[in-house]
Amino acid sequence: MLYHCIFETAFGHCGIVYRLANEKALAIHIMLPQSKSQLARTLSQRFPSTLTKENSRVEELVRRIQRFFLGDSSRITMDYVDTSVCNKFQLDVLLEERRIPRGMTSSYGRLASEIGTRGIRAVGNALARNPFPVVVPCHRAVRSDRTLGGFQGGLDMKRRILEMEGVRFDSAGRVHAEYFLG
Repeated sequence: MLYHCIFETAFGHCGIVYRLANEKALAIHIMLPQSKSQLARTLSQRFPSTLTKENSRVEELVRRIQRFFLGDSSRITMDYVDTSVCNKFQLDVLLEERRIPRGMTSSYGRLASEIGTRGIRAVGNALARNPFPVVVPCHRAVRSDRTLGGFQGGLDMKRRILEMEGVRFDSAGRVHAEYFLG
């Protein structure tokens, strides 16, 4: 059985789809901020049979995500998510992505190199399908030319989040070199 909750953040409404494993709630998908109607539509299309159910662990994750969108620098642990929804490659990419510090960015190529693959596009695809945005800060991956690349929540949101984390951009929209690990 899958459950969901919808909640408001400073950036818009977010959603969490979760399951219970031995009464422990684990998120299988976190939806980035959007309008409440868009979120409801996404939920009904992608997770049509979820139910709403209060859960203190999910409520704690909600509070942490809300604080993130207010600029809180606390890291959200992976204990809140069900990594079994990821294949090994995607999980390797996501865990490497989590190593990028707040206020910094890295290229898809560097991430590929760090996990021992030449598949830069595969790394980008793994991040594009990141089921746990914010917990895994996929917004910190950019192209090697320091332009933003893609993002589930759109490029405006990606830039807003990076700026909130202290990343600065040049007049052409590229990440300043001092905020880029390579």
